[in-house]
Amino acid sequence: MKILRKAVVMDELQVTRTLQRSAHEIVERNKGVEGLILVGIRKRGVPLAERISRAIERFEGKKVPVGALDITLYRDDLQMIAHNPIVGKTEINEDVTDKVVVLVDDVLFTGRTVRAALDELIDFGRPRAIQLAVLVDRGHRELPIRADFVGKNVPTASHETVEVLLKETDGEDRVYLSELIEEGSTPEVKEEERVKETVRKERRGVMARCGSKGKARTKAKAKTKAKAKTKAKAKAKTKAKAKAKTKAKAKAKTKAKAKSKARAKRR
Repeated sequence: MKILRKAVVMDELQVTRTLQRSAHEIVERNKGVEGLILVGIRKRGVPLAERISRAIERFEGKKVPVGALDITLYRDDLQMIAHNPIVGKTEINEDVTDKVVVLVDDVLFTGRTVRAALDELIDFGRPRAIQLAVLVDRGHRELPIRADFVGKNVPTASHETVEVLLKETDGEDRVYLSELIEEGSTPEVKEEERVKETVRKERRGVMARCGSKGKARTKAKAKTKAKAKTKAKAKAKTKAKAKAKTKAKAKAKTKAKAKSKARAKRR
């Protein structure tokens, strides 16, 4: 499979601002940094956790401990990836028992990586709470896992992927939306796939617009009916008042005639 970069989702400045915002959100949600630990999921979750820790220290004045998890041996597809998988270091020097642990990763996809990280983290103790912070959420979840702090939501197709590059691991800060292409596929096939995807997006846009127009028409009809009902009620009230006035006048005339007759008899 080859990766074709299609668009830049986040540049260096956007990555920096996003991590600063996430740092503020983490502190605000946990009402400070007391009992807080950041744990990055290798590979790129670790430098992200370290950056968030430095950002918190700048505005809060306190350093938040940072740990690292390598979830290779906890993956549910370990037997399928390699006979001799490369295992990195897991470094958590703080006791996680009764602490708030914030797992940090670069991209949230199916949720299986986070599931493995949760299994490994529980082996170190019993945290009071575990929260999840990710730089990008691209959807397509396969497990009931949701991030508490999301830098950016990036909707993707199944044949697309999100590449996160960091200075610590790749020499630059950049997030790309890329496309997975099978090796050997011709330029004509690639172009056809792009055209199909463009048509699908246009159809979704048309359907969305049609849906919004239909809603607008329904609202307009409802307003028209409401106005008609209001007018009908007003007319009914007017007629009722007119009838009441007519009856009152008739009664008054009848009483006046009766009084004049009574006077005439007395005379």
